[in-house]
Amino acid sequence: MHTKFMLLGFLMQGSMTGYEIKKRFSLSFSFFSGLSYGSIYPALKKMKQEGLITMKVEIGDGTPNRKVYTITASGEKAFLESLRAPFYLERPKDAFLARLYFFAHLSPEERLSVAKGHLESVKDLQRQLKSVEPQIKGRADKYQYLCYRFGVQFFEDFIRSVTQIVGDLEKEEAEGKARSPKTLAQGRKRERTQ
Repeated sequence: MHTKFMLLGFLMQGSMTGYEIKKRFSLSFSFFSGLSYGSIYPALKKMKQEGLITMKVEIGDGTPNRKVYTITASGEKAFLESLRAPFYLERPKDAFLARLYFFAHLSPEERLSVAKGHLESVKDLQRQLKSVEPQIKGRADKYQYLCYRFGVQFFEDFIRSVTQIVGDLEKEEAEGKARSPKTLAQGRKRERTQ
């Protein structure tokens, strides 16, 4: 229901083309959602078949035709029911945590390199998110802006957590360099057997 819910929510704001929906999505949920551009059009097609939306082709005068999607009364009802339904917390999926769990199989240098790479990618995503704040502030209502601020805070907290992990790995690497090569090899063997 995630994709359907979000698309119906956008259409509650008014009729839109698929392009306009993608544009709204990129300014609002692209940083927080697994919804991809590729899933928008198949979902719209299915929602049309279910009677949740209608699609009207506007003939362009010298421009490409536009498919305009509009929510139906059934679509509004389905959206509001979803919005009012009890909320069940989804388990977060994070590829970095899955890798971190198995870091014992990497050398200290490799661990640090992977963690620093992940930290930089998260910081880059946060910079992108902050760069669209003027656009979001100008278009968002109070609740949409609260959603944006939550996202910014989420990335700040995530960066703080990964930064702590990087710090721990830097200490581990420094301690490893202070040990003799024989002691280091024995430590790796112990880590792998635990």
